Amino acid sequence: MVTTRGTQARVTAVSHRRPPTKPESPVKNFFKVVLPSTMKSNMMRIPTRFVKLQGSKLSEVVTLESPVGFKRSIKLKRIGEEIWFQEGWSEFAEAHSISEGHFLIFKYKGNSSFLVTIFDVSACEIDYPLDEVHISDSDDEVVDITDAEFLPTQGTGGDDQSVKGGASEDKRKNRPRDNEFEKILNDVDGINPIVLEEEEEEKRVFRE
Repeated sequence: MVTTRGTQARVTAVSHRRPPTKPESPVKNFFKVVLPSTMKSNMMRIPTRFVKLQGSKLSEVVTLESPVGFKRSIKLKRIGEEIWFQEGWSEFAEAHSISEGHFLIFKYKGNSSFLVTIFDVSACEIDYPLDEVHISDSDDEVVDITDAEFLPTQGTGGDDQSVKGGASEDKRKNRPRDNEFEKILNDVDGINPIVLEEEEEEKRVFRE
């Protein structure tokens, strides 16, 4: 096969061509209707389709921002393929007087940040509160590990052995891995009924 400089140049250009990048998901917004289960659980579930397309990009803590700049950091709760706004959500909801029947639009801005537009039962956008920083007056409790209750109990050699043996047995019974696994199981048991209740409520809302 005879190759020319032009052919070689084309081959070189093709070999250095970058692989096609995966197109960015067009799904950046979602809405939520505040249901009784939302108020009862003090959490809000992110729609499944949004989680599948954008969930991997979300950090453990996201930012919710209102149109007037009210911002709060919200910790996510991940169980299986479900993601919930959890820690901090109830404070955000309380600050905006969010209640059953409210309609929320979440616009994903990237970098784990959402712009939240809120409509109340009048079908109109609410009057948003201005952001205020609340500082607790109470100081964190400081524990002195030199207190008597934290010092090891002195006793005879036999007593020491029984205490040590008991401590070892307790450690075997409450290994961190076992505790974490039990926590996950409890989370799943607690979340499943909430998911089912929310799905039934959504069906009733959209049928009406």
